[in-house]
Amino acid sequence: MSHTVTLPDPRGGAGIPGQALQAAAANGDDAVLLAALREALPAGDDAAIRAALGAQPPAAAQRVARVLAAALDARGEGIGLRFFAIPLVIVAGARGPSTVPGVLPEVHVLRGLLEQHGAVGVTRNFGLGNALVSAEALDALSPSALWHAAADPSQRAPLDALQPEPINVAGSREQVHLRFITGAGINPEHLPSFLESASNIGTWGMAMTRELARQLAQPGLEILPMPRPPQPLLTAAHAGRRAQLEAALSLFLGNTLRKFRMAVGDPEAVLSAHRLDSGGGELRLSLSTPLDDSLFEGFVWPLQPQDEVAEVSQLLLSTLAECRVSNVNVLPQVLPERLQGGAVFVAGRMLDGLTKVSAKH
Repeated sequence: MSHTVTLPDPRGGAGIPGQALQAAAANGDDAVLLAALREALPAGDDAAIRAALGAQPPAAAQRVARVLAAALDARGEGIGLRFFAIPLVIVAGARGPSTVPGVLPEVHVLRGLLEQHGAVGVTRNFGLGNALVSAEALDALSPSALWHAAADPSQRAPLDALQPEPINVAGSREQVHLRFITGAGINPEHLPSFLESASNIGTWGMAMTRELARQLAQPGLEILPMPRPPQPLLTAAHAGRRAQLEAALSLFLGNTLRKFRMAVGDPEAVLSAHRLDSGGGELRLSLSTPLDDSLFEGFVWPLQPQDEVAEVSQLLLSTLAECRVSNVNVLPQVLPERLQGGAVFVAGRMLDGLTKVSAKH
């Protein structure tokens, strides 16, 4: 179903005026951007590269991420080391608080599984780390260190610095967590890399889910680790966070709509865009009912630099339509981080005085 209603983009401006890499990102010419990155990488100018990855509008950030991945891909020079990360969206729940260790006890089994299903392809010296790595750890990686390591496989410092991050599982209800398995392999430039040979997750994803669930199992713990296609190491965090948010949205709507419908019937939904005091932005979904003020739930979608607001808006609307939520109000104005009185979410009863657009399904 097509939805023409969309939320406004609540984020700030287009970055730091005059910053060379951001200017190259806005230029629209990939060759110009690649040349700027090839100056910044050997110079160790990680701050400028990270700033460019946060450029606005989203199309500029997307271009920087794509061209940076190409620049780091064995430096585009024949045979070389190519780094990757496999995002894991992990749905976990337990009868009481528990901790899932951040180390995979049998990572060699996962490596063999990928080889068995043809996902490794022509990649040689293929290896996986045994650490479950956080998105924040990937964000902190040095692009210039990865650039140097791509040409000299003995420089493993970038991957060695990635520490295991345990998963803390609350005992109240299921939650969606995000971790990554990192690795590397050697490929000739003209042959498919692991990113390409493993892109069809249908051939190996279910087998890896079963094996990860076995390795992470604990008494009283329900865990569903869902791998996503491998991504370039420096841009994997964005893909992983997107997959985590999509899974969290589905879990939120499934649980919340069940509660509403058992109590009072279908809720009223409000979609709103909020500019944060930091300059970032969020899209928020609230569910409420005029029949019971205590039934009021909300979901937050933090916007990453590469996120297109129109695309995320349509995802939210489509998901609500699939869940048969028909009463949806979309607020066309940008709201502050906190509303009058300190409220975070807009309940249906708060719509008086706010401009709204009804999205009918």
